[in-house]
This record gives sequence, C-alpha cells and structure tokens, in this order.
Amino acid sequence: MRPLIWFRSDLRTHDNLALSNACAAALSSRESVSAGAVALFVISPGQWKQHDYAACKVDMIVRTLKKLSASLLALNIPLRIAHAETFRNVPEVVLRVAQDCGCDGLFFNREYELDEAGRDSRTIDLCAKLGIKTFAYDDQVFAPPGSVRTGAGTYFTVFTPFKKASYAKMLRDGIPSCVPVPKPLITRASFAQGGPIKADPVPDLVAGFESSVAPSRWPAGETHAREALALFTRERIIAYKDGRDFPAKPATSAMSPYLTVGAISCRQCLNAAIEANPVKNSQTSLGTGSLDAGAPGAIHWISELLWREFYIHITIGFPRVCTGKAFQKSTEAIRWNDNAGHFDAWCRGQTGVPIVDAGMRQLLRDGWMHNRVRMIVAMYLTKNLFLNWRLGEAHFMRHLVDGFLASNNGGWQWSASTGTDAAPYFRVFNPVSQSTKFDPDGVYIREFVPELRDLEGDAIHQPWEIPSLLRQIVDYPAPLVDLSSSRARAIKAFQVLKGRDVKGEPDIEMPNNA
Repeated sequence: MRPLIWFRSDLRTHDNLALSNACAAALSSRESVSAGAVALFVISPGQWKQHDYAACKVDMIVRTLKKLSASLLALNIPLRIAHAETFRNVPEVVLRVAQDCGCDGLFFNREYELDEAGRDSRTIDLCAKLGIKTFAYDDQVFAPPGSVRTGAGTYFTVFTPFKKASYAKMLRDGIPSCVPVPKPLITRASFAQGGPIKADPVPDLVAGFESSVAPSRWPAGETHAREALALFTRERIIAYKDGRDFPAKPATSAMSPYLTVGAISCRQCLNAAIEANPVKNSQTSLGTGSLDAGAPGAIHWISELLWREFYIHITIGFPRVCTGKAFQKSTEAIRWNDNAGHFDAWCRGQTGVPIVDAGMRQLLRDGWMHNRVRMIVAMYLTKNLFLNWRLGEAHFMRHLVDGFLASNNGGWQWSASTGTDAAPYFRVFNPVSQSTKFDPDGVYIREFVPELRDLEGDAIHQPWEIPSLLRQIVDYPAPLVDLSSSRARAIKAFQVLKGRDVKGEPDIEMPNNA
C-alpha cells in the first residue's frame, strides 16, 4: 500500500496516529511496487475566511508546515501542498493528489467541527467510489467523542462529572500513551505515476492573511513546542495553580497555539504533566494517581487539558454550537444591545477600564491574551456592555493565534451565561476587583496601556476616580458605562428571561487556557 497522509490540525511527526499507522501500513505492504508514503496539506483560504481564521494563526500554520516538511523528508515522505478555496472543493482535490501519486490508502486524524466533519464524510464517500481505503483516527482527544457519557447514555453537559468520568475511563483503559516517530521509510518513488514524487514548496504566506504579529512571538514547529512543554513542566507546572491567574507573571504554559495547529498533542501534554507530578505512582480514591492527587499545579493543569476535551465533545453532542447557536436554547430570546460604538471601543482597547483595555491591546499585539483577562473582557462585553457574545467570539477568532472553535465558543458562552457549565447569570466579574486582585501593582496594565503608566496606587485600576484636573492631563477615555448600573441591568435581563430571583451562587469550576 502507498498511503496518502492528509495533515490538517496535526502538524507534527511525534505522536501522530495517522502518520504512525500510515507508515506501519507502508512497511507491512507485501506489494513490491511501494513501501513509501506521501503527505498532503490543503490550503483553503476561502474557508478559513468563513471560519474567521486569524492572520497570525495562518502565519503560524505555514511556518509550522515548513518545519513539518523538513521532518517528513527525513522520513522519506514528501509533503504535497494543494489548494481548495473552500471545503466543498477539498474531497476532489484530495482524491486527485491520491491518484496522481499512486496512493491507494488515505490516512487522517479526525476533526470534529460540523463543517470539517462534513468535509471528511464526503471525502470518505468519494474514496469508497474510487476504491481508495480510508483510515481515520481520534488523535485530537484522549477519548473519542461519545465514549465518555453519563449513566443515561447522554453527553455530559457539566464539566466536573465529565472530568470524573474521563479519569475513570483512563483508570480502566490506561493513560493514553504517545506513539513514537516512525522510522524512515524505504521509498520506491520510481514506481509512482509520472516519476519521482517531490515535496512542494511551502508558501511564505497565504494571500489575505498578512499578519502583524511578530513571528518571534510564536516560534513555529514541533521541536520548539516540545522544548516549551519541557520547560513549563520542569520549571513552572508545580506553581501553576497559584500563578496562573496573574497576567503579569509568566506562569501559564502558553501551549494553546501549539495544540491548535497540532505541533504538540494532548497526550504529550498529559504524559509530561504526569511525569512532572512527584506522586505519579501513588493511588487515590479514584485510583488515577497523579491525575487527581499530588502537586496542585500539575493536577490543575491536567484539569485544564480536560476542559479542552470537554468542549470538543460538546461540538459532537450538540453541533448547534458550531452554527452560532446558544447551548442554552432559552437564552436565544435575550435581546442584546446594538451599540456599534461600544463594540468598536472594546475591540480597540478604548473602553476606559484599564484591565479590559490592556487585554484587548495584548490581543492585537500578540495574537493572544492571558486567560484570566479573556474572561474579564468577555464578561465586560456581555454583561456590562450587554453586547452579543457572538461578536466577541468572532473578534477573538479573527485575532487569536490559538483560535480553536470548541474552546473559544465554550469560553464565550461560559462568560455570557448561555453555555455549558455557564457562569451563573448573576456572577458578573467586577473588572476593578479583578484588576486589583490579579494585577495589584498594575504591571500588566502599564505594559499595554502606557498612557496610564505614571499613575500610582489604585488610580491605575480606576483612573476615573482621580481628581478632575489630573484627568484632563491623562490621555485616556472615560468609562463607556457605569459598572454597577450596567451589571444590575444585565442581571435583571436574565432574571426576566428565567422568571426567577437569585437564591444562591453555586460553586463551579472555571475554565482556563492551558
């Protein structure tokens, strides 16, 4: 068999199920004409525009592809680059490459979003008609979506029981292990139609996705991703839980961009965290050892990996979230504000609330935002400005290097109180309290809102409280809305929708980007 390995959001050679199985199939083939393999990546700029891909994310993809192409050549696997404007054209393009290269097997790792799943289904059907075997793998997750269910057989809609069930499954089935890098294949390229198969050049950029984010901010490739993971688990994971909420501290892993493009796998992250946990061989009440006991930082980071898993499962069980629909159907009745000026000020980081503006400016500069601040700016948009969460979700996707539909949608609906495990509608972050608690000295604010860097004390968190004469000197806008009255307005809107009063605030786990 000559396999065609179709890469998408799995741009690595280490721990890649489709690649590993394709190489095994090639090596075990009894046919003398081929023991080689060919790789493929399809650039779909029109579809990427429809899905709000950020320019910096596309830049990250093409830079990672360059690294991947070199790694694949070391395995004697040429990487072909094809173009299909939208997913509608992808099946025919994939089949054409397979036929041109004499491939009779298509190997790929599943993607779970609605459009991606439809593209793959059409490709499988077309392959079947032409006699090409297809092999699909659940590489993006620890457990295939649908394999972790409630006692009633339904998908989980609350994170904590999902996490417990996932841990129990790992206890039964074992911790998901990583597959090794395949050995270089023996190639007999002269048997391919049209002569030897050569790797295509990877473009430096994709037209329409010119990024303003410095490439040095996010070095590309699986080698860097593995080194960054090793550094995090060696030096920061133990203190992760204590430091992760402080945006001025380098306390998070910042692995999300590499998980998004697939330069690192979730299994690599999980196993690295387990190895870093000093009680990795102990047993607990759940029997899962270092998954739920030991160093608080390590087990909390593993929990954050499960949040990503949870949201992926939601996209399968409740595909309406892939189409702009609220998870909680009743919240579709909410009549959001329609204030384009407020939304524009929020996008530009000119709301007059320093911690919000710092986060929005970090997004524009780095293509990334600290997760605590993501929740702050999201709640400010949806509760204080009372603007539709879909606006914020799309804006984030258009600017995030780690833009990933499942996590982005899940986070936004959590903040807007419309989603799974949503923050209770009466839990509204006070951005000033959040700022004073998590950026007490204003270090983060001063980096991204330099016009406030000379303010001292609490003035850095609420400059509208400084004397009027000084306010005239500081070139910074007044707040768009009053925080207290806007909060009350949002709570009232949800009370009317739900037809009940606030009776208490349950404890819930909050998501955080790994």
